[in-house]
Amino acid sequence: MPISTTTFKEPSESGQPQRCDLIVHNATILTIDAHDRVVAHGAFAVRDGRIAALGARERIFARYTSDTLFDANGGVVHPGFIDAHVHISQYSARSVLPLMEGTSVTMGHWKGELTPEDEYASARLATLDYLKCGYTGFVDPGTIFSPDAVAAVADEAGIRIWLTDPYVADGAEALAENLPELVSPNFLARWPRTQDEALKRLGSQLFRNRDPDSLVKAFVGLYGEATDSPELYKAAFDLAQGHGVRLQEHLGYLPAFQRKRELMLRRPLLKWFEERGFLAPHVTFVHMNLVREDEVSLLSKHGVRVVWCPWGQLQMLGQPDAQARMVELQRSGVAVGIASDIPRVADFDALGTLAMSAAAASGRPATPREILRMRTHGAAATVGAEGDLGSLELGKRADFVVRCPTTSVNFGFDPALEMAVIGGRDTVEAVFVGGRQVVDRGQVANLDAGAIVADAHRSARSLASRIGVRA
Repeated sequence: MPISTTTFKEPSESGQPQRCDLIVHNATILTIDAHDRVVAHGAFAVRDGRIAALGARERIFARYTSDTLFDANGGVVHPGFIDAHVHISQYSARSVLPLMEGTSVTMGHWKGELTPEDEYASARLATLDYLKCGYTGFVDPGTIFSPDAVAAVADEAGIRIWLTDPYVADGAEALAENLPELVSPNFLARWPRTQDEALKRLGSQLFRNRDPDSLVKAFVGLYGEATDSPELYKAAFDLAQGHGVRLQEHLGYLPAFQRKRELMLRRPLLKWFEERGFLAPHVTFVHMNLVREDEVSLLSKHGVRVVWCPWGQLQMLGQPDAQARMVELQRSGVAVGIASDIPRVADFDALGTLAMSAAAASGRPATPREILRMRTHGAAATVGAEGDLGSLELGKRADFVVRCPTTSVNFGFDPALEMAVIGGRDTVEAVFVGGRQVVDRGQVANLDAGAIVADAHRSARSLASRIGVRA
């Protein structure tokens, strides 16, 4: 572990250097600030979990001193990745999904059987993999039945979690009609049955924002995709605005379903949203696999943010109504965050490759630097955390990743490509959340990996047995 307890001191202009909790030095720092500044031979000081100063190594050591130094050995340091959208309770179901094909069993049956213990096991397994892959946080869109079970993982592992109210909707029949492979009677029985029940769920998790230093934060979420009435959307919209948090919902996953809605509305869906005042800077939409050319400026004008799920988009690109414009949105000023959704075909560290592939397949290639920004600052922005996270800047929380300089991909020619697209978990040397080290030499410090994997395997086998799935 490259942490030293020897204090390095140089005189500052005002006399003695200021004390801080940690100094990271001998690093190539990818700040991901507004200017994409890269600081070679850089360092930064951390105090009370935030970045107190950042710049050239000599300047930082002249101004600060600490009993704890971290030598990056010339490696790249960048903000921690944030998964902007993941159904965390389904993480342990990844290899079960193919067994459901051609049967009467759906993912809805799996979700309908979830217990708090199952959700905890799945979230811990995902967190183990997240931290190893250089993630410092993830966002669940309201698909946790027992938020407390998942929230417990944050302090246990040292990872940030954003969550919201479970399955807020007052029109679940729309999901059953258009995505039957996602539903089942036992699953839908756990959704709100009426608009009043849905309204009562709204805001139930906002208490988590009272502590500014909590690792768990909340926002307002609707399931979306026509499962919410205009009245429910307006209530959620106003609640989010009043509490200074974001409103998120799924929108445009299936392009054909979006076109079906538009035929009923007799206008483009986003135009319908605009006419009702439903587009605003505190709104985030997830998926958006059908965005027309003139809608890029519409989303930009209203400050709407977008979550991009590359694998889901790749699945839709073969459909006639799909129009993928994530790179155009990013370049127009729309904050775009990259997300796994349900990581069915790739691990978390492959999201950059999936995003590059999806962008190329859409005919609008992305640059590695754009992918890096979308995995860090953009992802933070989609949940309203960009003021605190997503870049390494003065005053922001010290959530960062240190990459090993001697791995095969680390040539130093294009750090964004090497770290955010090609580089996987084997390149992660250390991860810090709020200035506290949670990964050391690629291993998660606070979790018993063997026990977590075994627990998740037991949970998944039990769930599969309960719904009648056999390997």
